[in-house]
Amino acid sequence: MAIHLDLAVVLQLFCLVQGFTTAGYLLLARRAGPGRRWLGLLLLGLTLQVLDYFLSRSGVYFRHRWLYFTPLFFSWSFGPLLWGYVRSRYGPGRPLHWAHFGPVAVQGLFYGLLTAQSFDTKTWFWLTIHKPVTRYVEHYGAVVSMLIYLALARRLVGQHGRQPRWLWHILLLAGIFYGLAALDPLLNAAYLPVGAPRFYLTSLVLPVLAYGLALWAWLQPSAGPKQPELAPLLIAAPAPPAETPPLQTAPPTAPHPPAPPAPVDPEHLARLRHALETEQLFKDPDLTLDGLARHLGLTPNAVSQTINAGLQVSFSELVNGHRLAEVQRRLLTPDARRLTVLGLALEAGFNSKSTFNRVFKEKTGLTPKDYQKKYQITRWDDPAAAPD
Repeated sequence: MAIHLDLAVVLQLFCLVQGFTTAGYLLLARRAGPGRRWLGLLLLGLTLQVLDYFLSRSGVYFRHRWLYFTPLFFSWSFGPLLWGYVRSRYGPGRPLHWAHFGPVAVQGLFYGLLTAQSFDTKTWFWLTIHKPVTRYVEHYGAVVSMLIYLALARRLVGQHGRQPRWLWHILLLAGIFYGLAALDPLLNAAYLPVGAPRFYLTSLVLPVLAYGLALWAWLQPSAGPKQPELAPLLIAAPAPPAETPPLQTAPPTAPHPPAPPAPVDPEHLARLRHALETEQLFKDPDLTLDGLARHLGLTPNAVSQTINAGLQVSFSELVNGHRLAEVQRRLLTPDARRLTVLGLALEAGFNSKSTFNRVFKEKTGLTPKDYQKKYQITRWDDPAAAPD
């Protein structure tokens, strides 16, 4: 099949390969968390729109006119998918209501019905309805949707205890981009002559955005397999044997029965686990009980009671246990070749070398190097593992 090639088409091809590959990886990877799935769906939607740009610019639509109005545009889903990703990392963890995806369902139905029509019907619809009316409804609907959800996402990120400023600034830049994209139809009407090709900022920036998002997703540390045999080491060390009580000179009084433990709210416990296991708040070296409580929307007393009664550990034991588990996991992955042990510890949330060494030795009974030698199946310096 002959296609027109220029620098823009070549860039679009790179974006398509990277975007579809990464989206498939995020959506199909085993034990992929909700954040990765939201990111995969967002990347898939962006890449499908880049595919539409590619089919148009390369001349495929012109040579295969039955492809006109193929349902590849799902721009009304970008806002809800971005909102779902940000909520999965920094929000309450509750699923989005289906109503957020009502507009994109209408958009998909619109293109699905049109693609089944004859070429003559498509031509009539394009000239009389879509070109003068509905494409602008679609364009401005996507812009307004993205601006609303970007504002919600920026407010949530700005209120977060971990203060991920880099994400806040990226969301701000995305809002500026969509604000400028709203001017495209106005500039086309004001400055381009009748019949001239229309200029759309999204057709230039969106492929780069999809490519950058795909590269960034690949660079995120993947969730490796859990190691159940080490689970008892991650929370608390074995309790020391009780000392023999001194001899008593007076008869002991009857002991009072222990007070029953306070009930634990299952929702509070689920939100706590989501914040630590899925959102990985433990990686924040400045995480405090008050900061965790603000993130969960609970009082510090409620969070402390949930940790103590629901998990039978203290706040510091819980957080350091997750940090230690992260270091243990990454020590057995290629990450240990590009980062020092201290670098892995700092990325896991430990704020000092002494604290990390103390916790690691206390919980595992080994040094990090001894731990690698014991649990790494084939060490990287083993001749059998060296590349040919």
